[in-house]
Amino acid sequence: MLYLEFFHTALQRPWTGAYAKFLAIVLLYGATVHIGNIAGLTGKPWLSTPLLWRGLDIALLMFDVVSAIALWQGLAWSVWLVFSGISLLQFVPYTLLRSQFILNPEDAQTLNGLLGTEALLLGIFILLLGLKK
Repeated sequence: MLYLEFFHTALQRPWTGAYAKFLAIVLLYGATVHIGNIAGLTGKPWLSTPLLWRGLDIALLMFDVVSAIALWQGLAWSVWLVFSGISLLQFVPYTLLRSQFILNPEDAQTLNGLLGTEALLLGIFILLLGLKK
C-alpha cells in the first residue's frame, strides 16, 4: 500500500503525469496495431499466424487499453500494471520464446527494436517516478 501512495504522489507531479499520458497514447497506438493484426490489415492473415501470436495479440490488446485508460486517469495501480504487463507480455515472450516470433530474418531486428523501445520508455518512467520534485 505504501507503494500505491508513492505512485499516486508521483503521478501528480507535472512531468510524471504528462509522461504517463504520453505512455497512455503509446499504449493506445499499440492497441491499434493489435486490432490491425487481428483484422488482417498488417500483411498476414491473422489465422495463419502461430497460436502464440494470436494469444498475445488478444492479451496485449486488452492490456494496452486497460493500461492506457488507467495511466491517463493517473491511477496509482496503473504503474504496477504497466511494468508487470510489459515485462510478462513482451520481455518474457520475446526473449525466452524468441524463436516463436521470428519467421523472417527481419523479424529479429523488429523484436530488438521493440524491446529497446520498451526498455527506454520504462527507464524514463522509472527516472520520473524517482524524482522528488
